[in-house]
Amino acid sequence: MEADISLQGSAYQQPLIAKRWLFLAAKLEQDPSLLAIPLKNIARWRDGGRLGDTRPLDRWEEMIEMARASKDGLELLLEFLRDNTEKTRPLKSCSPFAGVLTREQRDQFTCAWTH
Repeated sequence: MEADISLQGSAYQQPLIAKRWLFLAAKLEQDPSLLAIPLKNIARWRDGGRLGDTRPLDRWEEMIEMARASKDGLELLLEFLRDNTEKTRPLKSCSPFAGVLTREQRDQFTCAWTH
């Protein structure tokens, strides 16, 4: 699937943002045990009590739990992560995947994007 590389509109239309999501999906596909990280993030954020609307976290939790439960669920999550369209961008703006990519992996995208 070709990433949307338009430079207009939201940050998610930036080529490196889309590539970071593709990289994340590939890493999760190689090691699905990493799905424990976003679930821990979600639990920690809920426990912190600073979130007004938890519906995005509820949706992520549902997709991640389905991905952990079955191959089909994992495929659906990976498809969602790789999809760079208007239907996926709002949920991606509340991503629980902090910590899945190493600092070095994140820097590949951040450094290239800011220079």
